[in-house]
Amino acid sequence: MNFLVFGTCWIASATVLGVLFSYSPWELTPVTSALALFAGLIVSAGLLWERRAKTPLTAGNPVSVTSVLMCILFLAFTLREFSQVIFVVNDSLRVLSPNSLADICLHLKHINYLGSSPRYWPDNPIFAFDKLRYPIGLNLFNAELAQVGLELQAGIILVALFGSLLTLRALFLFNGSFGVAAFLFNGGLAGFLFFQSFALKDYQQELAWKSIPLTMFVTQRGLLYAVPAALLLLHHWRTTLFQRYTDRGLPLWAESLLYSTMPLFHLHTFLYLSFLLLYWFLFGDPNWRSHLLRLVFVSLIPASFWVYSVTGFSKTGAIGWKPGWMAGLHEAHWWFWVQNFGLFLPASIAFFIYLCLPARALARDEKQLLQLFFFPSAFVFFACCFVRFAPWEWDNTKLFFWAYLVMLFCIWEGVLKKWPLLARIPIFVGLFFSGGISLLGGTLAGSEGYEIGRASQWRQVSDATRAFPPEVVFAIYPTYNHPLLVNGHRVVMGYPGHLWSHGLNYRPVESKLESLMESDRGWQVAAKELGVDYLFWGPLEQANYPDSDKEWESTCKIVAEGPWGRIFDLRNLPAASPRANPH
Repeated sequence: MNFLVFGTCWIASATVLGVLFSYSPWELTPVTSALALFAGLIVSAGLLWERRAKTPLTAGNPVSVTSVLMCILFLAFTLREFSQVIFVVNDSLRVLSPNSLADICLHLKHINYLGSSPRYWPDNPIFAFDKLRYPIGLNLFNAELAQVGLELQAGIILVALFGSLLTLRALFLFNGSFGVAAFLFNGGLAGFLFFQSFALKDYQQELAWKSIPLTMFVTQRGLLYAVPAALLLLHHWRTTLFQRYTDRGLPLWAESLLYSTMPLFHLHTFLYLSFLLLYWFLFGDPNWRSHLLRLVFVSLIPASFWVYSVTGFSKTGAIGWKPGWMAGLHEAHWWFWVQNFGLFLPASIAFFIYLCLPARALARDEKQLLQLFFFPSAFVFFACCFVRFAPWEWDNTKLFFWAYLVMLFCIWEGVLKKWPLLARIPIFVGLFFSGGISLLGGTLAGSEGYEIGRASQWRQVSDATRAFPPEVVFAIYPTYNHPLLVNGHRVVMGYPGHLWSHGLNYRPVESKLESLMESDRGWQVAAKELGVDYLFWGPLEQANYPDSDKEWESTCKIVAEGPWGRIFDLRNLPAASPRANPH
């Protein structure tokens, strides 16, 4: 427990201090990064000192063969995936999982950009016409580590492994071995196709409800903090509110720190926790309301600031009506849900009915506890079936995940925990076999990895562009792994897939950028309207704009060049019409 409290509070406090330094005249430098990291350690150590006289919280689960096995499986997976989350083979930069191809490049962009001390709140490095509306917490934490001398690749791996240890501890704390299995082996029916060919592969890759570890935990770095911090809060609320062990919980300031900073790391987790607190305030024990009000009062201003910072309260199309979630128009909806979620759905429906039945006096308190966890989680699950909470409906998985994890916790506590082992085995097979096969197949696949770039080219571009200030804007070919972009420089627009999923209207910008790069008539006007300072011309640009006349070669100064390409200065182009908002 103390390790979990220390780790999550250190990350949260060091990151918040990093943002405060970035807003200040001192900016984020090696000195201020070291101060933020060290002060975060002091804050976390102070919390442990404050808890020294209290009885340490325990997971309530003794060491067993099952718990040891779950630890081994979890650690084997995380070591396999995160030790090679990015690696180099003969100058080829690679990632182990195809799910990480675009995501790891996005994180590299953010870490390098945030480490260049941009003005805060920072502009978006992948879209020159917006602020960085993204939960930057863990990437900023990595930027601080890079500032104090930890090599970027090593920092990404070490933070991922540290977050994995925190997650493992939190899963055991919240729901023991069953909680770890639920996290690792989510799935439906797809994995049972294994018995047709006996081929090990990720059978859930083509489904909507994919493997949580492979497609979320490895790719969405914010979960490395959000999962352990949220599970710690859930355990804290369960023990202090439901079981009234008020002398064993977190102090209010630490509880508020973990809750209010959650939007900075993972917005959907914050939404789930907030809905849970609202439900408890309305339908829980009236004696809880004073504590819940204190928590909200202390957290309201910082949480609102972080929510505004990462969303801007202005993303159009982020929430919309989408009945059936990702079920196809010509697909039987009942089969879509059964194929994706398998036994979890009928088990949840049966448990919901069980909770609605009258309880015996001895079981009434336990049933009320389970109702207050299960009912709001089931509502979140149901809402995600009809409403999308992001431009890309698959992002509902970030809410499905929490509903699934907490609903399974309730099913375990309310029913399965009381059954004999032989009776549990068929349920375990139905719940976890498909996910286990998919996890094993996905983990073992692609041992050679997938290339995202050439290490020498990225290094050369980094050396050539190090002196450029963070606010200048480059025109490049918009793709996820451009060497200029991954080194943290702002561009007119980056990978369209990321822009669309972030709810950004990039189409008008894309047409003007193409006109500029193709050197069409009036390209100077397009450059002025896009606010371009420099144009990068390298192998990607040559391959994707082969017919460009490249008029800037004769009219613009070359400010950097090498085997990787050339950079042209477009700041002194002939006068053009005033810059217009491309939206």
